[in-house]
Amino acid sequence: MSESTNAVVIAVELFDSEAARWVVARAEAELEVRYEFIDESEFGLTAAEFDPPAGAFLLARPRDGAPPIGGVGLRRIAGEVGEVGEVGEVKRLWVHEDWRGRGVGRALMDELETAARGLGVTHLRLETGDRQPEAVALYADAGWCREDESWEGGPIRCGSIHFSKLLS
Repeated sequence: MSESTNAVVIAVELFDSEAARWVVARAEAELEVRYEFIDESEFGLTAAEFDPPAGAFLLARPRDGAPPIGGVGLRRIAGEVGEVGEVGEVKRLWVHEDWRGRGVGRALMDELETAARGLGVTHLRLETGDRQPEAVALYADAGWCREDESWEGGPIRCGSIHFSKLLS
């Protein structure tokens, strides 16, 4: 962790907590600004998807106890088993603009991988878009593999970018 991320605490929190819902709302609001819409399939995320044992939602907070500055969710993909085990999907990575560029997003993703291993998830996947170049750079730098096909094996829709990662 860099010196700036030492000032941050990352912990699992229930998805229905006020803080987690606030982070998800900020993430969705930013997606709407960047893309001018959010596909209806992206709404309706529930605690049943992200609370243990089905998944985990992580929040980053400053050590001084201030409100959350970021978060990310992990949910298992029901009925899907990858080449080496259970599949998990990353959703709603978001970091407050005042904290971007300080390693918080990377720290959240590192902790998410630890949480995934603890849940028995061995293959992670995520979808981002071409209007999120910071996210694309983060995932590539963190060892995620960019996919050429959709999760169903067909073409990836225009503007969408898929990544996956096998956990060791």
